[in-house]
Amino acid sequence: MTKEISSKKDTFKSLILPVIVLVAICIVIGAAMAAINYITEPKIEEARREKEVKALNAVIPENNGFTKLEISGLPESISAVYSDNGSDCLAVMLSVKGYDSSNPMSVAVGFDENGKIIKCSVISCVGETKGIGSKVADDGFLSLFVGKKDVSTVDTVSGATISSTAFKEAVEDACLVVADLRIAEVTK
Repeated sequence: MTKEISSKKDTFKSLILPVIVLVAICIVIGAAMAAINYITEPKIEEARREKEVKALNAVIPENNGFTKLEISGLPESISAVYSDNGSDCLAVMLSVKGYDSSNPMSVAVGFDENGKIIKCSVISCVGETKGIGSKVADDGFLSLFVGKKDVSTVDTVSGATISSTAFKEAVEDACLVVADLRIAEVTK
């Protein structure tokens, strides 16, 4: 009988106790991570929004504030469309899946009242290889889009074909959405 009790204690110590300890550790760590997320999430969202506002101001410098348009059926690359409160200019926020599709680039594109690109601004491209894919954020590449309604003739960046092609395709999506919005305004 003593041997049987001793065997049960050994089983508990060797099999069950480690499982209980690991579960307790997981619960404590999970609770700590949830608390940290609860504390930092508003600050992260505020910083993201500040970057977005800065990008909107960069692509439409002379603006009167922006209103987010509620549009359904947007292409996957378009995260939001904004109208300038004081003009017919539009700004489109893009999420571009380049070389590192798990960490997309954030891009803003401003359009004038005629649907021509005023400016493109890369908010972040941290997933792109520095010096290669990150070339899509260079002024030389971004300036190729300025003044265009159709970006199909814009060349991609040599050595950064995946990133620059994805960027160009996302800007094409933005151009099509802006053209559709302009057509919808005319037919109202």
